[in-house]
Amino acid sequence: MSDWYPLARAWVTHPQAPQIGGTLELFADADPALPVTPGRELALTVVVTPTGGAYRTYGYLLDDFLGGVAAMVSHQGMSHLDNGRYATYASDAEPRTVTCRIRVGDAAAEGAVLLPRIIVGLMPAQGDKLIPSTAVSDAGFRVRRHWLPGQSLTLRPGGRAVLPAGHSPAPGLRFMGVGLARHGTLTCMSDGSVTYQADPEHLGYDRFEMAFEDERGHRVWSEVTVHIGDFGVSPGALPTYG
Repeated sequence: MSDWYPLARAWVTHPQAPQIGGTLELFADADPALPVTPGRELALTVVVTPTGGAYRTYGYLLDDFLGGVAAMVSHQGMSHLDNGRYATYASDAEPRTVTCRIRVGDAAAEGAVLLPRIIVGLMPAQGDKLIPSTAVSDAGFRVRRHWLPGQSLTLRPGGRAVLPAGHSPAPGLRFMGVGLARHGTLTCMSDGSVTYQADPEHLGYDRFEMAFEDERGHRVWSEVTVHIGDFGVSPGALPTYG
């Protein structure tokens, strides 16, 4: 599944017959290393692989990860059980693959997390009690309306930098204000520009955040890292902004 990204893997074996087991793998059609935006649809694929000839090997996707962040759009091939699990199973030596689709809510909170959990279980013979794995989660998704890259400034001790009026790290965003810096002074001017004045006694790094708002009033933040001092004596310092 080269076009899919792995999210989690769970496995289980029979305690008295270790040759009997099962594996459940969860994949997504989106890279979990990148944020997802409200309104986006994601496909999640469940692969149940039995080994050793159990009567049935069950795969479960727990629905609690959706919360108020996303909703299940379709789950063909999976049953939604009363205990809050989407379930499927394989009954022979062939893996079973099913795909569901979820949609991130338009009102999903900035920074909300979607972290799917899965369980795989064995029914060695018809009517036997299920032997489940523990619930497993690994990779997930974070909701971001806008992905804002970090910025960096390089100053001498006591130096000053001005971010110009109308400055925005992404189209469609309006500057709203700044947070606090630990080792410098921030000033927001009436024209919308921001001035950072470095502390003349400080050498090293400082940082502050800038707040922006989109046309729907959702607020997002971008971090600015400031290096104060001489790059020549500071290995690994960040490149100069601008």
